[in-house]
Amino acid sequence: MINTYRYGDHKNLREDNTTQKFEIRPNKILEIKGPFIQVTITHPVEIQEELRRKGVGVSSLQVNALIDTGASFTAVSSQIADELNLVQTGFQKISSVLDEQVQPVYYGFIIFPWGNGKEIPIVSCPIKEFDCLIGRDILNRWYFNYNGVDGSITICD
Repeated sequence: MINTYRYGDHKNLREDNTTQKFEIRPNKILEIKGPFIQVTITHPVEIQEELRRKGVGVSSLQVNALIDTGASFTAVSSQIADELNLVQTGFQKISSVLDEQVQPVYYGFIIFPWGNGKEIPIVSCPIKEFDCLIGRDILNRWYFNYNGVDGSITICD
């Protein structure tokens, strides 16, 4: 499945009691924010079924996920893992530019905007500006094209 996302936005400025609307160029949005998509994070199907058998509702959250070619693993913020009450499966050593840390790993289900999903171990770690990072553990199954000239990305899954 081929999915293309072209970024763009409008801003309103007030000057001398007038409102002016102007467009922010898609390539500028992509340059500033990076490539991101909206995903849904929830529990894996097996855990969803178990929760339903117990009469417990299955929670999910829609979040913006940065596609991060520098991340080995897919990650979520600790707030997301806590809010969803994801099942912790262990710990993982992660490295950043600043240091190495051991962080909790959860088992989760990430659903992409085009309907496909992936059950995957998800590392929980501090993330700025986004609630999720899509790492190379998912990217290795995609054809991913970053088109900085027209401010778009294409994902073939």
